[in-house]
Parts: sequence; structure tokens; C-alpha cells
Amino acid sequence: MSAALLAPPQAPAAAPPAALPAAASPPSAWSPPAPQPARRWAIWPDESTAVQQGTWFAGLSAVLQQDMLAHTQLRRLPAGAVLARRGSPAAGWFAVARGAVRLGSTLPDGRLFTLDFVGPGQWFGDAEVVDGQPAALDIVCHVPCTLMTMTAPHLRQLMAQHAELREALLRLNCQRLRHLVRRLEELQALPLMQRLAGQLLQLARRFGSEQTAGLAISLGISQADLAALVGGSRQRVNRAWRQMQQHGIVERTPSRLVLRDVARLQALAARQLVLAPVGDGAAEQDD
Repeated sequence: MSAALLAPPQAPAAAPPAALPAAASPPSAWSPPAPQPARRWAIWPDESTAVQQGTWFAGLSAVLQQDMLAHTQLRRLPAGAVLARRGSPAAGWFAVARGAVRLGSTLPDGRLFTLDFVGPGQWFGDAEVVDGQPAALDIVCHVPCTLMTMTAPHLRQLMAQHAELREALLRLNCQRLRHLVRRLEELQALPLMQRLAGQLLQLARRFGSEQTAGLAISLGISQADLAALVGGSRQRVNRAWRQMQQHGIVERTPSRLVLRDVARLQALAARQLVLAPVGDGAAEQDD
């Protein structure tokens, strides 16, 4: 995709291309989708802004940015589209221009585990291209997504041509490693209420928008999704959510989560606040 693709479109985009396989198939039966003919799409202004203002991409030189964009294609995919299954060959390199991509896996007992949601302005998939190993996680569009994609050969070509890209990818993967360490510490050491509060704040930073009722996360996140993200059972997550809702900190609508009191949610995440159990009339106390 040339750099000109990041200009606003002159006319509405055509209907989306055929969807990739949905996430319903069991991992063992999944295989990469057959290559589809290249199709040009116009990128919308907010999608262009998301890519250009992504922290990592914005720190690259203009020359490298232009060369990267010249080797990408735009894809619009529905919710549930599968980019890779754990153990499958590298699917390529991706940047999210709109939507959210779930990185996770299915545990031996059948429960889902979500490592993270990748949002607008973030790039992913380079590790498998660099080391040639199979995908470590399932990569699935959680909501309808617009992605900028680059094939593995094109990424390797750019890495050979640009020392700046090699160094930038090294820094990016150092950031990911630190994030993984924090996630491991969180899952192993923190109480579920603190984990839930922290993950809600993380989602709000990347996907939240200011609304009259509070900070809204419009990702269609279910209680099961929250349980997969914080590493708890759905029953325990429901109980923690009800406690926060009872105290006016959060609420749920059919399509979004709303953080009504971010300050108290931050206090919960920092263990500076303890909430009374559901059904207990006692007020929350400072820790």
C-alpha cells in the first residue's frame, strides 16, 4: 500500500471482502485461509490517524514509514475472523487501524485465556516472522477490524534494508517482554478484584471514549471475556463486578462497559480501597 493510501477517501469503500474463517472451528482442525486476490480499500481519516499516531510507528523516520506503508495492504475483517491459530505458520505482520484483535489461547480444561487485546495504532505478528516459529497464540478479531498487513517476505526484506527497523523491532519486543512480566506478576500475585480493576483501566486507556455516564468501552466485552482476561472463573468475576456496580463504580449496557468513577477504580487497582461484599450495607474503606 502506497503512502497515498493514508489520505482520506474520495468515495465510500465497497462492500467488505470475503471473511476469513470464524473462530468456531477447533484449533486442531484449523488451517490458514487460502490466499485471496488483492483488493484495494480506501483508509478512513480516523484509521489513518490511528496508524500514524501510534507511539511506535510515530517514532520511526519518515523514510522508513513510507517504505513500510508501500509494502502493506488494507484488509477489513468481521468479528471472529481468525488470523492465526496457535501452532500455525506465521500469518504476517499486522497493524490495527480500527477495532481490537484478541491474543489468547484455549487452556487444557477448555477455558479461554486472553493475554491481551491489540488496539488501533499497535503492530503485532513480527516475532513469528523473525524467528520462523509457529504462532504462540490464537489471533482473532474480537470486533470488526481494519488491519494493515505485510507478508513475511516483505518484512524480512525491509529488515535487511533498514537497520532502523531492526533496532525499532528490538525495542518493541523489549516493551512486550516487560508487559509479559507485569502480566505474569498480576496473574500470580494480585487478588482478583485488583486484577479486574487494572484490566478495566487498561481497556479504557486503549478503547475508551468519554460519554455522559462516564468512560465507555464499546468492545462488546462479556463477563466470560473479562474472566479470560483476568484469569478467574466467570462466577468470581461476576461477583467482583456486582460489588463495583453496587458502589457506583461501573455499569454495563448491552454493548459496552461504562467506568463511572475512574478515581475509585484506580484506588481499587492500587489496593487503596476495599469494597463491602454484595448485599452488605457497609461502605467501602481505605486499605
